[in-house]
Amino acid sequence: MDNSKFWTWFDQEAAPRLAHREVSFRKIFRHLDQFLTRSLVIVETGCVRKADNWAGDGQSTVLFDRYIQCAPHGGRLFTVDIDPSATSECKRLVSPGVEVHTEDSVLFLSKLAAQFRATGASIDLLYLDSFDLDWGNPAPSAAHHLKELAAISPVIRTDTLVVVDDAPCSSFLMIDDRQQATLVRPPTVSGKGLLVAEYAAAVNATLQFSHYQVAWTNMVR
Repeated sequence: MDNSKFWTWFDQEAAPRLAHREVSFRKIFRHLDQFLTRSLVIVETGCVRKADNWAGDGQSTVLFDRYIQCAPHGGRLFTVDIDPSATSECKRLVSPGVEVHTEDSVLFLSKLAAQFRATGASIDLLYLDSFDLDWGNPAPSAAHHLKELAAISPVIRTDTLVVVDDAPCSSFLMIDDRQQATLVRPPTVSGKGLLVAEYAAAVNATLQFSHYQVAWTNMVR
Protein backbone atom coordinates (compact mmCIF):
# COMPACT_ATOMS: atom_id res chain seq x y z
CA MET A 1 0.00 0.00 0.00
CA ASP A 2 1.16 3.53 -0.79
CA ASN A 3 1.99 5.90 2.07
CA SER A 4 4.17 8.24 0.05
CA LYS A 5 2.38 11.39 1.22
CA PHE A 6 3.50 10.75 4.79
CA TRP A 7 7.07 9.93 3.80
CA THR A 8 7.39 13.09 1.73
CA TRP A 9 6.27 15.15 4.73
CA PHE A 10 8.49 13.20 7.13
CA ASP A 11 11.63 13.53 4.99
CA GLN A 12 11.12 17.22 4.23
CA GLU A 13 9.52 18.59 7.41
CA ALA A 14 10.01 16.29 10.40
CA ALA A 15 13.27 14.38 9.97
CA PRO A 16 15.55 17.45 9.75
CA ARG A 17 14.25 18.64 13.14
CA LEU A 18 14.16 15.37 15.10
CA ALA A 19 17.87 15.32 16.00
CA HIS A 20 18.82 12.09 17.82
CA ARG A 21 15.32 10.61 17.42
CA GLU A 22 15.24 10.80 13.61
CA VAL A 23 16.71 7.36 12.90
CA SER A 24 14.47 5.53 15.34
CA PHE A 25 11.27 7.29 14.28
CA ARG A 26 12.10 6.36 10.71
CA LYS A 27 12.37 2.70 11.79
CA ILE A 28 9.09 2.95 13.71
CA PHE A 29 7.20 4.12 10.66
CA ARG A 30 8.86 1.56 8.40
CA HIS A 31 7.59 -1.09 10.80
CA LEU A 32 4.07 0.36 10.66
CA ASP A 33 4.16 0.32 6.85
CA GLN A 34 3.68 -3.45 6.94
CA PHE A 35 0.19 -2.98 8.45
CA LEU A 36 -1.19 -0.59 5.83
CA THR A 37 -3.62 -3.14 4.40
CA ARG A 38 -5.92 -2.42 7.35
CA SER A 39 -6.76 0.21 9.94
CA LEU A 40 -3.95 0.91 12.45
CA VAL A 41 -3.95 1.12 16.24
CA ILE A 42 -1.31 3.21 18.04
CA VAL A 43 -1.21 3.66 21.81
CA GLU A 44 1.04 6.31 23.38
CA THR A 45 1.73 7.35 26.96
CA GLY A 46 2.92 10.89 27.51
CA CYS A 47 1.46 13.23 24.89
CA VAL A 48 2.96 16.16 23.00
CA ARG A 49 3.01 19.14 25.37
CA LYS A 50 4.73 21.95 23.48
CA ALA A 51 4.46 23.03 19.87
CA ASP A 52 7.50 22.59 17.61
CA ASN A 53 9.75 21.13 20.33
CA TRP A 54 11.05 18.55 17.86
CA ALA A 55 14.56 18.00 19.18
CA GLY A 56 13.52 18.24 22.83
CA ASP A 57 10.44 16.01 23.10
CA GLY A 58 10.17 14.49 19.63
CA GLN A 59 6.56 15.58 18.88
CA SER A 60 5.52 11.92 18.81
CA THR A 61 1.77 12.54 18.98
CA VAL A 62 2.00 14.91 16.02
CA LEU A 63 4.00 12.32 14.07
CA PHE A 64 1.61 9.47 14.82
CA ASP A 65 -1.40 11.63 14.00
CA ARG A 66 0.07 12.55 10.61
CA TYR A 67 0.93 8.91 9.87
CA ILE A 68 -2.62 7.72 10.55
CA GLN A 69 -4.12 10.57 8.52
CA CYS A 70 -1.99 9.53 5.55
CA ALA A 71 -2.52 5.76 5.96
CA PRO A 72 -4.79 4.24 3.28
CA HIS A 73 -7.21 2.78 5.85
CA GLY A 74 -6.66 5.30 8.62
CA GLY A 75 -6.59 4.14 12.21
CA ARG A 76 -6.96 5.10 15.85
CA LEU A 77 -4.44 6.92 18.02
CA PHE A 78 -4.84 6.82 21.79
CA THR A 79 -2.66 9.06 23.94
CA VAL A 80 -2.77 9.61 27.69
CA ASP A 81 -1.11 12.05 30.08
CA ILE A 82 -1.78 12.79 33.75
CA ASP A 83 -1.16 16.52 33.27
CA PRO A 84 -4.31 18.38 32.11
CA SER A 85 -2.25 21.28 30.75
CA ALA A 86 -0.37 18.82 28.52
CA THR A 87 -3.52 17.14 27.20
CA SER A 88 -5.12 20.54 26.59
CA GLU A 89 -2.15 21.61 24.49
CA CYS A 90 -2.07 18.23 22.75
CA LYS A 91 -5.68 18.61 21.62
CA ARG A 92 -4.74 21.95 20.08
CA LEU A 93 -1.84 20.44 18.13
CA VAL A 94 -3.42 17.28 16.69
CA SER A 95 -6.46 16.42 14.61
CA PRO A 96 -9.89 15.92 16.25
CA GLY A 97 -9.73 12.17 15.63
CA VAL A 98 -6.94 11.62 18.17
CA GLU A 99 -8.29 10.20 21.43
CA VAL A 100 -6.57 12.27 24.13
CA HIS A 101 -7.11 11.15 27.74
CA THR A 102 -6.19 12.88 31.01
CA GLU A 103 -5.54 10.09 33.50
CA ASP A 104 -2.87 8.01 35.19
CA SER A 105 -1.41 6.02 32.32
CA VAL A 106 -1.30 2.64 34.09
CA LEU A 107 -4.98 2.85 35.03
CA PHE A 108 -5.90 4.03 31.53
CA LEU A 109 -3.97 1.21 29.85
CA SER A 110 -5.54 -1.44 32.06
CA LYS A 111 -9.02 -0.23 31.11
CA LEU A 112 -8.08 0.04 27.45
CA ALA A 113 -6.74 -3.52 27.49
CA ALA A 114 -10.05 -4.76 28.88
CA GLN A 115 -11.97 -2.91 26.15
CA PHE A 116 -9.72 -4.28 23.44
CA ARG A 117 -9.95 -7.85 24.72
CA ALA A 118 -13.74 -7.62 24.70
CA THR A 119 -13.72 -6.68 21.01
CA GLY A 120 -10.74 -8.76 19.88
CA ALA A 121 -8.65 -5.65 19.11
CA SER A 122 -4.89 -5.38 19.50
CA ILE A 123 -2.09 -2.82 19.14
CA ASP A 124 0.29 -2.22 16.25
CA LEU A 125 2.53 0.27 18.09
CA LEU A 126 2.96 0.87 21.82
CA TYR A 127 5.00 4.01 22.54
CA LEU A 128 5.95 4.56 26.19
CA ASP A 129 7.07 8.08 27.10
CA SER A 130 5.37 9.18 30.32
CA PHE A 131 6.78 10.02 33.77
CA ASP A 132 9.62 12.49 33.24
CA LEU A 133 13.03 10.94 33.69
CA ASP A 134 15.58 11.98 36.31
CA TRP A 135 18.89 10.77 34.86
CA GLY A 136 20.40 10.75 38.34
CA ASN A 137 17.62 8.50 39.65
CA PRO A 138 15.98 6.63 36.76
CA ALA A 139 14.31 3.94 38.91
CA PRO A 140 10.90 5.65 39.49
CA SER A 141 10.42 6.39 35.78
CA ALA A 142 11.70 2.96 34.73
CA ALA A 143 9.33 1.24 37.17
CA HIS A 144 6.37 3.26 35.88
CA HIS A 145 7.06 2.25 32.30
CA LEU A 146 7.27 -1.42 33.29
CA LYS A 147 3.86 -1.05 34.98
CA GLU A 148 2.49 0.45 31.77
CA LEU A 149 3.75 -2.51 29.77
CA ALA A 150 2.20 -4.94 32.24
CA ALA A 151 -1.16 -3.12 32.09
CA ILE A 152 -1.46 -3.28 28.30
CA SER A 153 0.35 -6.57 27.67
CA PRO A 154 -2.83 -8.67 27.13
CA VAL A 155 -3.41 -6.93 23.78
CA ILE A 156 0.18 -6.95 22.50
CA ARG A 157 0.87 -9.28 19.56
CA THR A 158 4.17 -10.85 18.57
CA ASP A 159 4.53 -8.25 15.79
CA THR A 160 3.52 -5.27 17.96
CA LEU A 161 6.38 -2.80 18.14
CA VAL A 162 7.02 -1.72 21.75
CA VAL A 163 9.08 1.48 21.92
CA VAL A 164 10.47 3.34 24.95
CA ASP A 165 11.73 6.90 24.59
CA ASP A 166 14.66 8.35 26.57
CA ALA A 167 16.33 4.95 26.79
CA PRO A 168 19.87 5.10 25.38
CA CYS A 169 22.48 2.54 26.30
CA SER A 170 24.92 3.28 29.11
CA SER A 171 28.00 1.56 30.47
CA PHE A 172 30.48 1.87 33.33
CA LEU A 173 34.02 3.01 32.68
CA MET A 174 37.09 3.02 34.90
CA ILE A 175 39.53 5.91 34.40
CA ASP A 176 43.15 5.22 35.35
CA ASP A 177 45.91 7.66 36.33
CA ARG A 178 46.72 8.27 32.67
CA GLN A 179 43.10 9.24 32.00
CA GLN A 180 42.58 6.12 29.88
CA ALA A 181 39.18 4.45 30.07
CA THR A 182 38.56 0.74 30.61
CA LEU A 183 35.10 -0.72 30.02
CA VAL A 184 33.80 -2.26 33.25
CA ARG A 185 30.27 -3.15 32.11
CA PRO A 186 29.10 -3.54 28.51
CA PRO A 187 26.44 -1.08 27.31
CA THR A 188 22.89 -1.83 28.48
CA VAL A 189 19.58 0.00 28.04
CA SER A 190 19.17 2.77 30.60
CA GLY A 191 16.75 5.60 31.39
CA LYS A 192 13.05 4.96 30.99
CA GLY A 193 13.70 1.59 29.37
CA LEU A 194 15.88 0.13 32.13
CA LEU A 195 13.34 -2.33 33.57
CA VAL A 196 11.41 -2.87 30.34
CA ALA A 197 14.70 -4.10 28.86
CA GLU A 198 15.11 -6.58 31.71
CA TYR A 199 11.58 -7.85 31.08
CA ALA A 200 12.29 -8.08 27.34
CA ALA A 201 15.34 -10.23 28.04
CA ALA A 202 13.33 -12.46 30.39
CA VAL A 203 10.65 -13.19 27.75
CA ASN A 204 13.21 -13.47 24.93
CA ALA A 205 11.79 -10.51 23.02
CA THR A 206 13.42 -9.47 19.74
CA LEU A 207 15.39 -6.23 19.86
CA GLN A 208 14.55 -4.19 16.75
CA PHE A 209 16.74 -1.17 17.44
CA SER A 210 18.56 0.59 20.26
CA HIS A 211 19.39 4.25 19.75
CA TYR A 212 18.10 7.10 21.94
CA GLN A 213 14.85 5.15 21.73
CA VAL A 214 14.69 1.37 22.05
CA ALA A 215 12.19 -1.06 20.51
CA TRP A 216 11.24 -4.73 20.60
CA THR A 217 8.82 -7.16 19.01
CA ASN A 218 7.82 -10.57 20.44
CA MET A 219 7.21 -8.80 23.74
CA VAL A 220 4.85 -11.53 24.91
CA ARG A 221 5.03 -14.03 27.73
